[in-house]
Amino acid sequence: MRLFDLIPENFFSVLASPNREIYADALMVLYDSLGSDEMSIKKSDYLRALREKATNQIMAFDVVSDEEDELDEDEVVELRSQQQTLASKTAYVVRRLEEAGWFEVEIDSRSFEEYIALPAYSIQFMELMYKMTSAEEAQYVSLVHATYSELRLEDDEPDEFMYATLLRAYENTKKLRTELITLAHSIRIYQNRLGRVFSTNGVLRDYFDSYKEHISDRFYHPLKTFDSVAKFKRPIISILQRWLYDPETRETLLVQARVWNRKKDPKESEKDLINMINYICDMYETLSEMIDEIDGRHQDYTKASASKILYLNNTDKTIKGHLDTIFKTYAETVVKGDNLTAILNGMQNSINLTHQGFIGDDALTYPIVRKYRQLSEALQIVDYDDLSIMLMEDFLDETRNIFTDARVDDFMETAFGDSSEVNASEIPLVDLDAFILLILASLKSNDQSAFYSVEDNEQYIINGIYRIPNFTFKRKELEA
Repeated sequence: MRLFDLIPENFFSVLASPNREIYADALMVLYDSLGSDEMSIKKSDYLRALREKATNQIMAFDVVSDEEDELDEDEVVELRSQQQTLASKTAYVVRRLEEAGWFEVEIDSRSFEEYIALPAYSIQFMELMYKMTSAEEAQYVSLVHATYSELRLEDDEPDEFMYATLLRAYENTKKLRTELITLAHSIRIYQNRLGRVFSTNGVLRDYFDSYKEHISDRFYHPLKTFDSVAKFKRPIISILQRWLYDPETRETLLVQARVWNRKKDPKESEKDLINMINYICDMYETLSEMIDEIDGRHQDYTKASASKILYLNNTDKTIKGHLDTIFKTYAETVVKGDNLTAILNGMQNSINLTHQGFIGDDALTYPIVRKYRQLSEALQIVDYDDLSIMLMEDFLDETRNIFTDARVDDFMETAFGDSSEVNASEIPLVDLDAFILLILASLKSNDQSAFYSVEDNEQYIINGIYRIPNFTFKRKELEA
């Protein structure tokens, strides 16, 4: 079925109008009213709530701009001459939402009170808008552990809801696959954005304030710890295969399936049952590969962030350092969309082509003997795009060799000393290398090979010239 077979044709018109912010706020007020009174919403109550919660926005609302394209000049002048009060503007906003099909107004046959009736698609769109704009952090949903727990409970004590449990496991598996794909694409988005950031604070802000908080801690970390696919994969597959190959259990599932959907014949029900179980088992076999790819992307982004910090703090005064500065400025200008003429002219004017010669012993006595250079193969014209890529790869290889895992471990061993835990404020940051090593140490804590863990107390401290989170590092063997 097509989308606009389900929703009105002008459904999105209010969100595409010049006053879309007002309509979006009005829809959020309606969604709040839906949560307060789920069964019935009086139109008068909604109008009053809209006037109270969005007074300033509605008073700034221009009714004429909303209909200017559909009116002639005389009608526009007449409409502007009319006094537009808060009540009239609020009523206009509600009427436009009703005309666009976001809700319908029904009249109670007994009291003649007007009530708002919301179609299913309207509630779904408002819920999506609320989730996208809500400041509340959505909690991680433990799909893997939930699937294992329900299957294990049903396997130990089979009942009449066995098929329903299998359906939930099937839906959770599909949702888990979607969540992993979303996570992989989110990491790719941050990797792509890294190429358009040209300040150290920007890289640190993107990683610690955005990526680590909204992606790594909320989704990546749970998948590697308490909701690990590797931990629950085998038990889930074993339970489902036992259900599939045990005749008595399989027959129980088929009986419940026929009760669940009476339109299907026994063969179709059996086929659906086998397909669901095989899908779950196959997906859990392949999810490990998806998580391995996510691990690789996470590590690449982490290393790229550290390398970008080193690159942006470049103080090399050699020819290579100057070229790095030129390439950085050129890339920043391209990303901003500014004119490159000034930069290219400056580069051209700074290049001096001169004719070189030399004086030898034969040139100082008579007869003067003139010598000419032998003709040789001309030098190839360098492709500067390839050259910039080569310089960047050499630079990144060099920085990776400097800050190795072994050096990070040595740095943390020195920081711990004989202590079982140490705060970031206690680690001396004597130079930029120490700062970079502290960053890499905090990122490496998620690795299984790390001998320590990190706790975030959501506080910031000044250490030397750097403002950093006051992490607490603890030795793992001492935690146990």
